[in-house]
Amino acid sequence: MNTLTFGLSVALIGMLVVFAGLVILIGCIKLIALASNRKQAARQGETAVAAHNASAPAGEPIAAQGVPADVLAAITAAIAAVWQGETGFVVRRVRRVHNAPAWNRAGRENQTYSRM
Repeated sequence: MNTLTFGLSVALIGMLVVFAGLVILIGCIKLIALASNRKQAARQGETAVAAHNASAPAGEPIAAQGVPADVLAAITAAIAAVWQGETGFVVRRVRRVHNAPAWNRAGRENQTYSRM
């Protein structure tokens, strides 16, 4: 009987040590995530303020540069639907990129058409 109680006490102490280590590890990970989120939020705040304070570039309006108004409205609506920030945004320039490799375009079309 003595060996049974000794074995159970060793098992109980081992489990307590493991769970205490896990709790400490979880606490460290939470602290790192909290510090990372604060740093990222500060960085996003700085870029949002800089973007908000930047003046609109001089030149032609976007619609006059060859982008139809309905396409511009669709792009702006898509960005607004995905936007997670609390600050607003301004679409300053829209341009089509034609330098994508063929495999890149094929993958993009495959993903686009697979959702329809």
